[in-house]
Amino acid sequence: MTDLSEPFIIFITFYADRKHGERMPTSETPHQPRIHLTEARVSYNLSQQEVADDIGTTYVNVSRWERGITRPNPYFRRKLCALFNKTEEELDLLQTRSERASKRAAVAAPNAPVVQVPVVPQTIHDPAIPLLPAIQLIGREGDLALIKQRLKGSGNMALTALNGLPGVGKTALSVALAHDSEMREFFKDGILWAGLGPQPNLPGIFSRWGNLLGISFAEMTKLGSDEARAKAIRTAIGNRTMLIVIDDAWKLEEALAFRVGGNNCAHLVTTRFPNIASHMALGNAINIRELGESESISLLNLLAPQVIYREQQKVHDLVQAVGGLPLALTLIGNYLRKQAYSGPARRITSALERLSSAEVRLKLKEPHIPAESHPSLPNEQSLSIQSIIAVTDQLLDEEARRTLYALSVFPPKPNTFSEEAAMAVAACSTDELDALSDAGMLESNGERYQLHQVISDYALLQISDDQLTSAQERLIAYYADYVEEHKKDYEQLEEESSTIEAALEIAYEVGEVYEFIKGYALLHHFYC
Repeated sequence: MTDLSEPFIIFITFYADRKHGERMPTSETPHQPRIHLTEARVSYNLSQQEVADDIGTTYVNVSRWERGITRPNPYFRRKLCALFNKTEEELDLLQTRSERASKRAAVAAPNAPVVQVPVVPQTIHDPAIPLLPAIQLIGREGDLALIKQRLKGSGNMALTALNGLPGVGKTALSVALAHDSEMREFFKDGILWAGLGPQPNLPGIFSRWGNLLGISFAEMTKLGSDEARAKAIRTAIGNRTMLIVIDDAWKLEEALAFRVGGNNCAHLVTTRFPNIASHMALGNAINIRELGESESISLLNLLAPQVIYREQQKVHDLVQAVGGLPLALTLIGNYLRKQAYSGPARRITSALERLSSAEVRLKLKEPHIPAESHPSLPNEQSLSIQSIIAVTDQLLDEEARRTLYALSVFPPKPNTFSEEAAMAVAACSTDELDALSDAGMLESNGERYQLHQVISDYALLQISDDQLTSAQERLIAYYADYVEEHKKDYEQLEEESSTIEAALEIAYEVGEVYEFIKGYALLHHFYC
């Protein structure tokens, strides 16, 4: 393979032919947009990126074809015709009269001078890197500093992983780092981005990377496995100093497939699964936590300042209800800003009242353009808290899912509960608890568990009435026995006080009067 570190000369008139398209014959030839090709793509409701992924090229090439700057070579013309079920003529892919005339003129004048340009190494910034959001990151200065420190470590050991709840901002941090001037200066040869999600297009990502690194599509096509493609990418990277971002990894083997950098590269992995983070980072993983109260209010203030000013207490309650989860706060802030824009104050009051409902908060959604879609979601699905939790929920087996729903009867974070209590109330084994922990749905400090507020809200909306009643009955029975057993152990009672109070409230609400009175009598001395 040609060493791109040494300048060499190529013929510019043949350069595009050796890639994915045929360049127009002369610079004087006007660019005629291929309207029919664009119309065919739009009629199938596809983005340029989706077309590129389907046929194995980049969205840049698709854009150039549609604008008439280049013409797809015969291989891609066949691919496009098959994709849209149309002929080359119907897609404006046939050579025009002016193109044929220009080629004849070029053949008739073989001694005409050919423009030559030196090709020098260029910094590669993957076009798949998401754009920076309009709102700056809040409360992440410490995280950014730590991640930078880890990534700028020595050699190929500079690898770290970001782990955390869905919607906590792992991808947002990675995007900020990919655009950071300090990081771009350090990784002088560029940044590659792989957005994975539950169903990643591994060949498509490798093909795009190969194109960026100077590997022809024909060469990549000959490689029959992801392992072979990864080796080719590693060879092409060579001694370059690059950052490779592997975003939203759902399977360990897929994350490992993109660990292709050489000794001068760093890798950054984001995942909601703790076991993937631990394996990839070799003890170098960073757990991204939710925002604190002041940081959460600052974020809402950026998004909807007039609401913060008018309704401080209700905003405080909202922050508590979503547990400082950045995605939830962003969706809420955008919703409140829209309600407040040029509208009467009553609209803000009504909006805040609606947001007091967990179901409303979970279902707040925003449309997006395909290029900005969340890697965990299909392009056509709007982003919401419910949608990004549901995608993990759907991958759980039936027993783990039932356990998650039953655990929602415990008071949510910051409350904690013991493994013994979890098994008794959810009627489960440690296998289900481990499965939920591995899926990032259940948090643990090694001894006790907790459910984040939005995951608890989500689970409560999914649980059936019969299952909820059974879980509540087990909660009441377990803590009635617990209070009886530990009635003089105030330290134990204090640790479980939030859940005991919740059990008493449920007992009162469902008419378990005997258990309620018994529990209240036993706790009377403790609370007095």
